[in-house]
Amino acid sequence: MGKRKKKIDSNKMTDVVMSIVRTHDIMNRFLEIELGKHGSNPPRFAVMNALLVHDGTMRPTEISNWIFRAKHTVTSMLKALENVGYVKRIANESDRRSVDILVTEKGWRSTDNMLPIAEDISKKILSCLDEKEIDTLLDILRKIRKHSLIQLSAPKITSRSENHHKT
Repeated sequence: MGKRKKKIDSNKMTDVVMSIVRTHDIMNRFLEIELGKHGSNPPRFAVMNALLVHDGTMRPTEISNWIFRAKHTVTSMLKALENVGYVKRIANESDRRSVDILVTEKGWRSTDNMLPIAEDISKKILSCLDEKEIDTLLDILRKIRKHSLIQLSAPKITSRSENHHKT
């Protein structure tokens, strides 16, 4: 027989979720300040990170899905990155109706310059944790992220009251 999980008080679970949300807000503000010192911001950083993780080429829709932002928001970010010369649009070879976003040489150089800055910011944020705590945190965040992604893709189920009130 499998191991049964101990039931966790729902108030505690809400506290955890709200703590994660509050921590995200604080970290995002910290990133705005620190990245702003170097002419960047969290959304720009997120787009460039998505492109780097995918070897420098993605479709705008893929970027939108990767960073969980609306397509029109990503389009605005891409225009800004294109205006500074960090990315360019090229016709997709397999689908001429579509474009790929490609990191330019200037974009790669900018990224190379930002990596030590990102490492420094990470050290400032996580210096309160030891290596074991960082490993544990990574494991927990991966588990929550994976579970949340499953929840996002789950079919929507209407409640009985919603079904009852349909005419």
